[in-house]
Amino acid sequence: MPAENTVSFEPFGIAPNGEEIQLYTLEIPGVIKASVMNYGATLTHLYVPDRAGKMEDVVLGFDDFEGYLSKEYLENYCYLGSTVGRIGGRIKGNQFELEGVTYKLNPNQGSTHLHGGKHGWDRKVWKASPFKNDKSIGVEFSLTSPEEEENYPGNIDFRVIYSIQSDGMLAIEYHGTTDKTTILNPTNHSYFNLSGDFSKDILNHKLQISAKHFLPVDDDSFPTGELEPVENTPFNFLKETEIGKSLGEENLQLKYGNGIDHSFAFDVRENCISLFEPQSGRVLEVDTTEPGVQVYTSNYLDGSIKGKNGIAYKKNAAICLETQHFPDSINQKEFPSVVLRPDESFFSKTTFKFSMR
Repeated sequence: MPAENTVSFEPFGIAPNGEEIQLYTLEIPGVIKASVMNYGATLTHLYVPDRAGKMEDVVLGFDDFEGYLSKEYLENYCYLGSTVGRIGGRIKGNQFELEGVTYKLNPNQGSTHLHGGKHGWDRKVWKASPFKNDKSIGVEFSLTSPEEEENYPGNIDFRVIYSIQSDGMLAIEYHGTTDKTTILNPTNHSYFNLSGDFSKDILNHKLQISAKHFLPVDDDSFPTGELEPVENTPFNFLKETEIGKSLGEENLQLKYGNGIDHSFAFDVRENCISLFEPQSGRVLEVDTTEPGVQVYTSNYLDGSIKGKNGIAYKKNAAICLETQHFPDSINQKEFPSVVLRPDESFFSKTTFKFSMR
């Protein structure tokens, strides 16, 4: 690769346990620039060009590490850019049964176990190894999640790899192994606003999802176990649709989620999502190995969190596209399995490709 393409790192802060936090920056000038810190293996910044070539940041976060430790941020459980695990989403009843044993999990968001619990992977300091090869530049993060962490069974050795390529692609790969049968369903929780201006909302963004079915939820936001057709609902994104138009419809499911906070079951996994912002011309296209995506229109951001440039993050400030297995899959036998056994290796990959139109 040309010498101008760089991977660098710098001190970013000190974790609550005293460990130093590093910020790793991957850059292909004029094409894509991504910064990821080893706290939570978190994507903090992502710069891509608009149709005029202007590079702007398109993910919510903070200018400094202190923002990620603020009371307002930690109590909101919004996971800006974090790697979440062991399990993304909510687990009904905060428990599951595996091989005849019932495992009870600790709640962290009110009475609910969400995104791995109080001490999930979003709050861990990961080991980091930057790399550079002929096709990409990136950084590999790794950790060991010990047996009984948050009451999950088994020791898990896990890696998440961020890399960028000259075609404007950000790739995130996940690899995991266990020494005891357990469950695993990680994801990335980045918040996208393709306008590059976080004082604006994403209601003008146009979304397309290759999914004929979505997962309805109950009034506590747990999947009911059904797959419902998107036809004649606000969840129909088979054709490119303005997000604000869908959110403006009268629908009980939108009331349950305070907006869209639902999973979609993909019909195909290549070019399964596209997101377009008309003013900037930026386009995001997603490929994944995962069977679905949790779409979240930042319904519970309320302006209490001040992020980059002191901007208060408000409702609908961004959209999350959390590619993963379906939420609460361990308690829904008809859903794709999230069980990982000692003789298996976990692998997942999602790519986010940016372009203009």
